[in-house]
Amino acid sequence: MSCAKFNSKQSKFERLQIFIEEFKREKITEMPIEMIAIEEPLKKFKGKFSSAETIAILNYFNGLVSAYLYMTFGIEPVYYNVNSARSTVFPKQSKKEAAEALDSEEVSEEGTKGEVSIKHEIWKKVMKLEPQINWRYSTRTRKLMDENYDMSDAYVIGACHLIMIDKQLSTQG
Repeated sequence: MSCAKFNSKQSKFERLQIFIEEFKREKITEMPIEMIAIEEPLKKFKGKFSSAETIAILNYFNGLVSAYLYMTFGIEPVYYNVNSARSTVFPKQSKKEAAEALDSEEVSEEGTKGEVSIKHEIWKKVMKLEPQINWRYSTRTRKLMDENYDMSDAYVIGACHLIMIDKQLSTQG
């Protein structure tokens, strides 16, 4: 599992170029892609990192990536809300487990305790399902890097899509 790393000084188009280069480096364009599932863009503010500007940038970039994927594979992406996808893939999380995740002592550097705890719980579940994935740790601090949470969510979006297709097929047949 891989991810593209960006910095705040890069334009949207430079970020798209990095995404495309990573895509090609991983030889994804050579794979027999039949379906594309993407995390739905944010629709509302959530926490201090969901300013109107941040949502606009994310939505714009999501559109660029969606267009690139459509032009490359000729497949229209399907979009899923990450919270709905998490519930679909991991439906048995009890209220107690959710509360424990929120009460966790894990806090990101930005101080967004609840969201990071939920993301960390999802990461742990994905890690158990896919033990062969080499997760990224900081070479300096040896702590789990934040992009692992985004990669876990990407996995969940893909898994959700497969579950939804399976449900559709089972109701048809």
